[in-house]
Amino acid sequence: MPQIQLTNKNILGCLIRSVIGVISRRTSDSYAKVLIHGVVNDLSNVYDFFKYVEILDEKYSEVFDVVKIDDEINKINLNYLGEGSANFMKTITKKMGKNAGYYFIKEIKEDIPTDYEKTIKEIGIDLDYLQTKFITEMKDSFLYSMKNSDVLKYTITVFFETLDKAFGRNEAYKILNDFVIRLSTSQKILKHVKINDVRSIQGLDIVSIEKDVDFADPKEVGSAIQKIIQEINFFYEDKNFSFIDKIKDYLNADYIHKLNQIGVNIDIIKLSPALIVKHVLEALVNVLSEHSTQSYAVLIVNNTLRKYDEKFEFIKQINIDSLKFSEGLDSVNLPDSINSVRISELGRALQKTIEQISTSLGEEAGKHFIEKFKNYLGRAYVLRIEEIGVNLHMIELRNTLM
Repeated sequence: MPQIQLTNKNILGCLIRSVIGVISRRTSDSYAKVLIHGVVNDLSNVYDFFKYVEILDEKYSEVFDVVKIDDEINKINLNYLGEGSANFMKTITKKMGKNAGYYFIKEIKEDIPTDYEKTIKEIGIDLDYLQTKFITEMKDSFLYSMKNSDVLKYTITVFFETLDKAFGRNEAYKILNDFVIRLSTSQKILKHVKINDVRSIQGLDIVSIEKDVDFADPKEVGSAIQKIIQEINFFYEDKNFSFIDKIKDYLNADYIHKLNQIGVNIDIIKLSPALIVKHVLEALVNVLSEHSTQSYAVLIVNNTLRKYDEKFEFIKQINIDSLKFSEGLDSVNLPDSINSVRISELGRALQKTIEQISTSLGEEAGKHFIEKFKNYLGRAYVLRIEEIGVNLHMIELRNTLM
């Protein structure tokens, strides 16, 4: 079937009618026509072909086509028409503001016949690009306007609702209230947060936030939220309840993005004990290998682990296979029960192992050991081992004092 030759009048008329139709569904016919009329008039000062476009009054809409375009527009250069029409779309979207919604342009695209959409794209009106750009700008605007108090109130409410659904309102209130009060000694921002007892008072917000928090560094808010997530997740680890997985199902995507911006990384808390131990031991071998052979580095780590066989039962079955390590294979042997070990015990064992190796290197080599060790681990693992009780700063301080 031969392709229809579309004129400038066809193209612009189709685009404007689709825009009016979508805006009418979101607002009203009269609002759509007034808005388009104003934009067409404004743009006619920049793109003179818009003077050939007339948006008819509402009283004529049932008798005549609401968009009237003079045939003279067909004499206009097609690229010039495309440039002006693209600006028409950008201006409309901007003026619609909150009324536009995320999928405003997508709806317009779906309203336009396929043959028109192809031609419109060829002359420079890429609706897919405009849609992506619009969503990004709307999200950026939303994230920028989000205050510390908004983030805290939203996330803590999600925490409460998650716990409420799993364990009931009594436990949800008690756990969340206890953690906010206890953590406020180290996370000062939480002194401005109050968990309300909604068990007995109907219609009360779950959390009250003092407006002072809006003047704080957003990173402080992020640190407090990260700590609450971490502590609640650890509290329920033995009960086979993954708090992290549950809240990720509830959290809005925009808020997850905002939380990432202020330093909240939910996924690092999910690194399993087995992965942590393997990565820590491999990093120790790699750092030690800078000052000796790889096989000797493996020997040092294995010998250090043997020092704590009696203190930590699970360590007896942990060792590194030197041959596999040199071949880049999975070389760290772990007991099957490693993921069941209490996380605090695991943290103490790793702390002792790292401390012992760092001290054994002597003053010169030990001075930069922790710094190199952290580089090998990577930020996610550094944060994770610190959360389970490994205090790398304390080891560095001890090395400096010695």
